[in-house]
Amino acid sequence: MPRRESHGENGFQARLLVVEDDTAVREFCVRLLRLIGYQVAWAENGRQALDTLNRESFDLVLTDLAMPEMDGITLLQQIRTQHPTTDIIMITAYGTIETAKRAIKLGAFDFMMKPINTEDLERSVRQCLEYRHLQQDRQRLTEMVMLLQLSRTITGTLDTDTQVREISKLIWDRFAPNVLSLSLLDPDHDELVLLVGEGLPSPVALGTRQSIGALRGDQWLRESHYRLLCSAARSDARLEACVVLRTNDRPVGVLHLCREDGRAEFDSDDRQLLTIFASQVAAALENGRLYQALKAQNVQIITALAAAIDARDPYTRGHSEQVARYAVSLAEAIDYTSEQIEQVRYAALLHDIGKIGIRDSILLKPGPLTDAEYASMKEHPLIGAEIVQGISALHELIPSIEQHHERIDGKGYPYGLIGDAIHPMARILAIADAFDAMTSQRAYRHGMDRERAIGELLTGRGRQWDERLVDAFVAVLRREGEALMEVKDRPAQRALVK
Repeated sequence: MPRRESHGENGFQARLLVVEDDTAVREFCVRLLRLIGYQVAWAENGRQALDTLNRESFDLVLTDLAMPEMDGITLLQQIRTQHPTTDIIMITAYGTIETAKRAIKLGAFDFMMKPINTEDLERSVRQCLEYRHLQQDRQRLTEMVMLLQLSRTITGTLDTDTQVREISKLIWDRFAPNVLSLSLLDPDHDELVLLVGEGLPSPVALGTRQSIGALRGDQWLRESHYRLLCSAARSDARLEACVVLRTNDRPVGVLHLCREDGRAEFDSDDRQLLTIFASQVAAALENGRLYQALKAQNVQIITALAAAIDARDPYTRGHSEQVARYAVSLAEAIDYTSEQIEQVRYAALLHDIGKIGIRDSILLKPGPLTDAEYASMKEHPLIGAEIVQGISALHELIPSIEQHHERIDGKGYPYGLIGDAIHPMARILAIADAFDAMTSQRAYRHGMDRERAIGELLTGRGRQWDERLVDAFVAVLRREGEALMEVKDRPAQRALVK
């Protein structure tokens, strides 16, 4: 018989393990399969075979059914559990249809009867390996689709919570670990922050931090991650995968997977895919972290601007923060998205920024305003819009700031807009702003109690304020009660009246 090379993927010869207690049958199979071109090892029984499989990887195991110490069916079950990517062909001299069915049901690729026919053995092994290669190609395609899905999912959002949720789901689906943990590096404090800790023997609260000091080597980061989990690396490294996430050659975090004893080890394909997976996770999480840092910077800018309003007009100290509380609660009640709620919060904090441009003699006047002074005061929404116009990151807030004194009936200012022509967020701010003004102390009268202010809102629904929003806000006020209303400890606030 001419010698033929039988290679597996990437040009490597397929590796076979023959398990047979009959020396003559074992030697026949080993010699024939080696002659064909396979790499072949052998074992005398199932227990020896498992020891060999735990030391080396094989594409296919050919095993006898009846053997001392461990029979073929038990070996088949152990291989399916511990080495699920290894295929099995059963061989027996006393087979029955029921035995064959049971072997196939438990995961054997084929079932052969003794005496072994040369052509049957060659054909069965060849078919098994060809099918194996097809399955591997299909698995690679599936993994490419998964990576594409991952890329689209986690790069399609800059929200870290969403990214982490999708990353966890994809890891559980593909790698099936028993333990999954993920930490992100906070470079400002040289700390690892736990984002995911699922299946840990000793639960660790999310957000827990672990100092890493100035060292950034991969092994040091892994050890810091283990300290964060209050655990250590497994003695059996084959059941563990711990990858340092890197982007632009900088560490950004650590991804750790672990399987229990008796489970399949992380093979070379798992680790290669995990490395590719980790690079995308690293890039996405780093982009998300930078975005969150930028958001925090924007909040700082907005807070500073809101503080500037308070410093300019002590009569309205805390007004913007309280309007933001009311506006956010209303936005949540009408199911705004997290992004929209964020915009509402920012707009509420800045809705009166234009008062910076109002003269002290008008802004700080303790009593009602004259017609001319009121006309000047009514310019503050336009002044605020001009101020915000100079900050590109805040452009989306301009309509809300500019229109928060418009009325549904068209009698508001500065444009006299009617109904739906008023920006939706401006309609939210108008209600929150009015309620806080009504319930705050003024220089010339006490603030209203909650129920009286609610009555004023209901009287003005459909005329001054959006009916649907008034109803939703009143429901929030009655549900949350005084918890939503701050203690009025600021100086008497003056309303925009003549």
